[in-house]
Amino acid sequence: MLFDLEPKSTKADLFDFEMELNSVINGITNERIIVIRGLRRTGKTSLMRVALNESGYPYIYLDPRFPTRPTQSDFAKLLERGIRNLLKSSGSLIDRIKEALSEIDWVRFTIAPLSVELKPNKMRRIGITELLDSINDLGSELGMPIVIAIDEAQELSKITWINFNALLAYAYDNLKYVRFLLTGSEVGVLDRFLKVRNPQAPLFGRYIRFINTRRLSPDESMEFLKRGFEQYGIKPNDELLMLIVNELDGVIGWLTYIGHQLAVEGKRSLDEVLESAIELALGELRNFLTGRSARYRILIKQLTVKRNWRELKSLIESAEGKALNDKSLYVLLKELMDHGIVEKVNNEYVLSDPILRRAALRL
Repeated sequence: MLFDLEPKSTKADLFDFEMELNSVINGITNERIIVIRGLRRTGKTSLMRVALNESGYPYIYLDPRFPTRPTQSDFAKLLERGIRNLLKSSGSLIDRIKEALSEIDWVRFTIAPLSVELKPNKMRRIGITELLDSINDLGSELGMPIVIAIDEAQELSKITWINFNALLAYAYDNLKYVRFLLTGSEVGVLDRFLKVRNPQAPLFGRYIRFINTRRLSPDESMEFLKRGFEQYGIKPNDELLMLIVNELDGVIGWLTYIGHQLAVEGKRSLDEVLESAIELALGELRNFLTGRSARYRILIKQLTVKRNWRELKSLIESAEGKALNDKSLYVLLKELMDHGIVEKVNNEYVLSDPILRRAALRL
């Protein structure tokens, strides 16, 4: 169903991303590292999951968004979940997967119930390399790639005891049957994590296929809403649909949220639904601002409309009552853009999300 809040997993529920889907599947088949990038709520996780299921290749799915700074035990549990799901989804391949991975001394399988346990005290960089080698051997035996899918991959930068950049480079150079499929909404943070522009970094010079998600056009947004409501036997008037389209600027995550609230939750007022969305976005902004300079709050509140460099500098100087040098403003804007909160459009800056713009007015 189009208005399901969970990320989509079937092609039937993925709206109008046929070109991007084909590109991801082609990348999994032919490339070593594929990265899906885009602003928040533009369908990256759905695109990843549908591509994994459509490709037909075995995969390990990892979501490293830890609530606190991760420990070695946290990372071991993350891998356990990924391998456990691989086993559950692999049907007739279970015995071959167990055989391939059971030679690793920090991996232990149980039969009833079928499960896997990792020993974090033995999991150093060489241990992860051993796991990748075993996955590659399994792929060679099966004659197909094994995909390691990592959602919001920039979150791995919080794990400081493993050099993931070196691991990716090792797999790229040596492991023919291992694929990495990554997503990231904090595009600048993800780029820093991959270090693709750093000549001294292990991944420098390797080809990575980048695929960008996008906003829907107004016509696509209208079609998405109509089809979504039809699935629940609802036919809203065009005036309401146009109001939603104009409010949400083609961000499919918000279109899904609003549709769910109206069609599934039975909310009657668009204003009420928008209010709940704004509260969600406001929480995200407050989390970002925690522990950061007060200048970020000043800047975010000014970016509810498009502004150029000179305007922003003047507004911050006026708010603080003192001069602001260009380097400081550059650092502020880059951090906001790296985290996907702000985008630059024709030499002007603005909050990237229409609901974020509303939420910023309440800071």
